[in-house]
Amino acid sequence: MAAGVVGAITPWNFPFEVAIIKLAYALATGNTVVLKPAPDTPFNATLLGRLIAERTDIPAGVVNIVTSSDHLRGEQLTLSPLVDMISFTGSTAVGQGIMERGSRTMKRLFLELGGKSATVVLDDADLLAASFMGLAVCTHAGQGCAIPTRMLLPKSHYDEGVNALIDMMKNVPYGDPQRPDVLQGPQISAKQRDRVMGYIQKGQEEGAKLVLGGGIPTGPEFDNGFFVEPTLFVDVDNSMTIAQEEIFGPVLVVTPYEDEDDAVRIANDSRYGLGGGVMAGSFERAKAVADRLRTGMVSINGGAPYGADLPFGGFKYSGVGRQNGDAGFAQYLELKSYAWPAS
Repeated sequence: MAAGVVGAITPWNFPFEVAIIKLAYALATGNTVVLKPAPDTPFNATLLGRLIAERTDIPAGVVNIVTSSDHLRGEQLTLSPLVDMISFTGSTAVGQGIMERGSRTMKRLFLELGGKSATVVLDDADLLAASFMGLAVCTHAGQGCAIPTRMLLPKSHYDEGVNALIDMMKNVPYGDPQRPDVLQGPQISAKQRDRVMGYIQKGQEEGAKLVLGGGIPTGPEFDNGFFVEPTLFVDVDNSMTIAQEEIFGPVLVVTPYEDEDDAVRIANDSRYGLGGGVMAGSFERAKAVADRLRTGMVSINGGAPYGADLPFGGFKYSGVGRQNGDAGFAQYLELKSYAWPAS
């Protein structure tokens, strides 16, 4: 049966998509929804609310939109005994707070949180194809929880792999995201841009080698927006801050490894476990390594681990539960058993 009243709290990255998914699964399973968007992106949700009110036959009160310039409304949803479930997508820190506050009323929780995904490039992989994976940090300006922001290269092909990445990333077109030839747009806000720049400075202070980008671009095309150059760090030890913390910007960190066991150890040496990838000369070898990664989703040789029928979610500090597919419907349902005497 339906969980009941769902408090759906959405992030500022991919705000329209995430809201649509939460509404679709919650409504399809018979719930009512209070949708609370992030303070930075309220109009996606209000547009959805208007479309629902004017263009659908969904009864009044089934979908409710609550906007706020702060996070207090989200906290109220989490604490309210009238709300049966919280479906949250956002940062791990906020998710931890929701888990703590939600426990006071024993709420059902779906938490899709942060990530620090690693692409493991094996020694027989196509390095040019692997370098394309480096472009992922530039999509959506790196503001995605499952974007692979770490790359592990074998020491036997390290210099070649780094050079391929430099050649690929130095040609990334960035600027106005409404232009069809642009891959990377701005950060969501000045605060987020400054946060990314702080991590870039931290990486340099801790000894990582900055080989590309690392600055704020100048010029008339960058006057409107909070831009960061596509940035590449190499010779990164996995204990460094930029290898462990979610930056949420166009920053790729590259770490060398000795052999497969070392690569798996480094990839799993993270509090996160959302996404990841393996590039290899054969599917069989890539799959064998992918099986050893403690992460909810793995891209094999460039496959996209995302789709309406593919469960999306992670291990460890990357969250609780799964979005999409049959598992996504299950998040919004309560199991109920019946028993009666045999006749």
